[in-house]
Amino acid sequence: MLILLGAVALATLVIVANVNRSHSQVGGIEVSIRYGHTPVLVNEQTVVDSILAAIPNLTAQLVGNVDREAVAEAAAHVPYLRDISTSVSVSGKVVVRAVQRRPIARLFYGGRELYFDNEGCLMPTSRTGECNVLVTGGNFVEPLRIDSINSQTEALVKLANFLDSEKKYHSLIDQAYIERDGNIMMVPKLGDHIIELGTADELDEKFSNLLTFYRRGMPRAGWNTYSKVSLKYRGQVVCTKETR
Repeated sequence: MLILLGAVALATLVIVANVNRSHSQVGGIEVSIRYGHTPVLVNEQTVVDSILAAIPNLTAQLVGNVDREAVAEAAAHVPYLRDISTSVSVSGKVVVRAVQRRPIARLFYGGRELYFDNEGCLMPTSRTGECNVLVTGGNFVEPLRIDSINSQTEALVKLANFLDSEKKYHSLIDQAYIERDGNIMMVPKLGDHIIELGTADELDEKFSNLLTFYRRGMPRAGWNTYSKVSLKYRGQVVCTKETR
């Protein structure tokens, strides 16, 4: 009986506390961003500013009137964030938690400079921090759209994801450029040649061939012997000699 009475009393206190909290004014906005191993590209104050720009009267509202979905949508206007969740703390603060996106490549597109992550989500470069990632660009057919990617950009995302996941190949490539017909050219970190990848298909086979050629063929021929190394033909590495 005493345990039951204690449980009822505790439940009553919780209900009263929640009722009192819902009728109290919002006590501020608290933002928590998980960065992982990625350089900081956005700070908490930027998120707070984005929320208040969309909901100017948020801190003047009662806790019970807070639209948590609207808060999450306002925070999502910050392009660096994903996995956004919102809650209201016991003290009456609106709490926003999010994860910063991890750029895997820098994209130069029509005079604009952006990052994209493994999902192809675009975000501007940041004054707060900088990521040392694959540099990409191209002779693009379509204008850039933030809300969707075209086939050329999709191919670059596929290549960048592959290099990001395969560290033994990631250290080989510095830049990638896609032509109007979808043919991808790459600049290696070592040597003066250009690598012709072809399409972003069968990447594992193509890069395996490249690595084998680098280990067995290039040291014999010399790193300055070829101007172009082509991987676009299945099962082959076709080289063009440097002409001087």
